[in-house]
Amino acid sequence: MKRADVKLETGEAKVLYDDTAQTPEKLAAAIDKLGFKASVLSVTDAATTEPPLRR
Repeated sequence: MKRADVKLETGEAKVLYDDTAQTPEKLAAAIDKLGFKASVLSVTDAATTEPPLRR
């Protein structure tokens, strides 16, 4: 996982991840193992929808 933006108010998160190493389903399963309920709402291509990350 490269980045996660979590909104506690809505119970949702946006996750930026390396799609050569993970799948949305694997990430949701890992979150479930931590004791939280996770499901995939949508998947988009970050290269076309996200501005570059700033450090």
